[in-house]
Amino acid sequence: MVNNYRYALYVLFTLLFAGIFYISTTNIILTTVVALLYFLFFFIIYSKKEKRFSKKIKRTYEAISFINNFIISLSVTISIQATYEAIKQNVSDELRQQMDAIEHLNVEQKIIHLNKYFDLPIYNVFINLIKQYVEIGTNILESSSILIHDTRNLENRVHEYELLSKRKEKDFLVSWGFTFLIIIVLKIALASFLSNNKIDLSFYPILIFLYFVIFLLIYYLFALKLYDSSFIYKGETEIEEKRIERKSRKAKFRFKKRKNSN
Repeated sequence: MVNNYRYALYVLFTLLFAGIFYISTTNIILTTVVALLYFLFFFIIYSKKEKRFSKKIKRTYEAISFINNFIISLSVTISIQATYEAIKQNVSDELRQQMDAIEHLNVEQKIIHLNKYFDLPIYNVFINLIKQYVEIGTNILESSSILIHDTRNLENRVHEYELLSKRKEKDFLVSWGFTFLIIIVLKIALASFLSNNKIDLSFYPILIFLYFVIFLLIYYLFALKLYDSSFIYKGETEIEEKRIERKSRKAKFRFKKRKNSN
């Protein structure tokens, strides 16, 4: 359902940009090229980036839920095997398929093997915690308090990034949308003037075509940044240091600005 919605949006955007180009140039050949370029961009390049990012976000949430539920359940059952079987009943279909595929392993090996599915640094910490629990028999709630804290922080970071990325993309499209609107307005405003004065603008469609290509390249670079999931692998300390560094830069800039004005 979600994929169908996104594919419908891709078609809509492709037709929209092709329509804007045709209104601006009335060149059917270049309009066809623009439609083809935008179709390939949205359905192959952009879609691939978005799917990979969504998959990573989904598995991060799954890992967080798996870790927290496992720890809480283990504190009650005191049995890794019983906890694993109970958790298995409430996971996604994709994760359950992974768990079914490793039924021949013992429970500790199963937990370790799932690291390939989650592919998350914080899950490695969970594995070490389970190993420690098996070897020493520590109080699982006490020994995992820091890990639970970290999973909550990670969940908050992922959620905040999702909201921020959606807002940034909306702002990006709106700001660039005004530039395309200006192109249409200029075309309409200058149409009668150009026809009356018989001015030859045979190069105009080429310039507009280059503009559309440049926008596509910028959108691609924006998508690389937008769907960069590397923040998931960064620890709280590194993120906080960068946040402090950004604030420091802003403070220095304001200080220099005031100093120059004086």
